[in-house]
Amino acid sequence: MNGKFLNNKNIIFISITVLLILIALIYWVFKPETQNQPHEVNQPTQVFSESNSLKNGEAGYINGKMPALAPSLQGTEIDCPIQVDSNGKLILTVGIRSCFDYFFSSLGEKTESQLITDIRQYLTATLPETASGYATYLLDQYVAYVHALQNLKPRGNFKNGDIEEYQKIIDQMYRLQQQFFKPAEINALFGNERNLNQFNIEQMRIHNNKSLTAQQKANEIAKLIDQLPPTLGDGVRVSMQFAELQQLTKDIQEKGGTAQEIRAMRESLLGPEAADRLEKVDQEEVVWQKQVTGYLAARDDILKSDANDASKQQAINELRSRSFDNKEDLLRAQSFEMMHDRK
Repeated sequence: MNGKFLNNKNIIFISITVLLILIALIYWVFKPETQNQPHEVNQPTQVFSESNSLKNGEAGYINGKMPALAPSLQGTEIDCPIQVDSNGKLILTVGIRSCFDYFFSSLGEKTESQLITDIRQYLTATLPETASGYATYLLDQYVAYVHALQNLKPRGNFKNGDIEEYQKIIDQMYRLQQQFFKPAEINALFGNERNLNQFNIEQMRIHNNKSLTAQQKANEIAKLIDQLPPTLGDGVRVSMQFAELQQLTKDIQEKGGTAQEIRAMRESLLGPEAADRLEKVDQEEVVWQKQVTGYLAARDDILKSDANDASKQQAINELRSRSFDNKEDLLRAQSFEMMHDRK
């Protein structure tokens, strides 16, 4: 290896860092544990990882010395849900990429060469020989792919929200993947990423369509979310729904929309039951804001009084206890106090 793996910690070329880091964050925070290839799903599998051996006490899982983790990873559960079939052969899943990126997340604490050595050692220690060789080959290809990815340049001046240019960049990435991996390997390592990229492109098209109302946009985005493959997991759907809810609510409010418009948008995106719950939250928030505003005003009066500091603090403590019934509200009120005082 040439020692240049993610030296600036930007997997994607610098000129589109913000956009692609967003994709990566969504992918890695909510990634599923497995994504099996169709021809292998019926085979009995074993998952080899340090955490499983520690939980199950099966020493047979570990057949060599484990690598010493970087300080930031010490005490964490190693994110390497790598699977083998009943014959000890590696099953292609997204867990392989999860494993590589888990170690590479500590780049800077260790060099690229050190981390590659750590991953090789981990694969040798936790996988049978029938699987470790292939896993190590995929590691080498993955590192080479990321190096090549850093050399890609967008064609022209990329602007955030430029759908066509974004599509060209994604196509470049796909062509590059084909240079280093077979189709089954691409599907396992990058399948979820591809689905999310396509979702983002379609999402951008919907948001940029000025002929659609907020409710119509919510309808179209809800359809997109429903079409996401189950391998992405419920967490991704919830995250996307929340992000869209925030964006569409902001759009409606900026255009002076009504509460009825917000309600209709919420129903389209989340359904009537969730819209009911959100309305209840809105109502509770209004009550809370009145409550905390009154409390802060009374607290200000105490702070402006001529009493000494000890008396002021005692009066504020008594006021806070009278104003809020439970521990959660008390802690929340103290947070509002700090924000209020900073202003």
